[in-house]
Amino acid sequence: MPTTHRRVRPASVVLVTAAVFLTGTTSGVSSAVASSSVRSTLIGNLHSGKCLEILGYSTADWAQAGQWTCHGGNNQQWNYSYTTGLIQNVHSGKCLEILGWSTAEGAVAGQWTCHGGNNQRWYMNTSNGLIGNLHSGKCLEVLGWSTADWARVGQWTCHGGNNQRWGW
Repeated sequence: MPTTHRRVRPASVVLVTAAVFLTGTTSGVSSAVASSSVRSTLIGNLHSGKCLEILGYSTADWAQAGQWTCHGGNNQQWNYSYTTGLIQNVHSGKCLEILGWSTAEGAVAGQWTCHGGNNQRWYMNTSNGLIGNLHSGKCLEVLGWSTADWARVGQWTCHGGNNQRWGW
């Protein structure tokens, strides 16, 4: 079901028109992320025009996700598995998740060793650019509508504002 996607450009975030639906199971987490059902890409925020990254090129569990001016480094590159819903950072090999299994508004996103739990599973809707967390049902956003480098990324109830809209 994958559609044609474009790489995120620093000056503009391109949204595509087909929806992607999460299917499959969490078994075989490591091999599933490396399968042919994976899309490798930058993920850019529509509001700020900046890219999702693991801040400071960290490879540690619990390292926080944030936004930074797009430069295309491995800490800004992600593999998304259409079959598992996992978003894996190319630099660290760890998965994007809502840290601590939180369901709270403003809970921070970060990386953790891939385990395939629902706090690491995401649905990426290319028709509107929203990225939703399967565990909380909330959307990934740049917190506080920030346009600054180093701004944290977390979750909030989906409202469709541009700080919750992403291109990949």
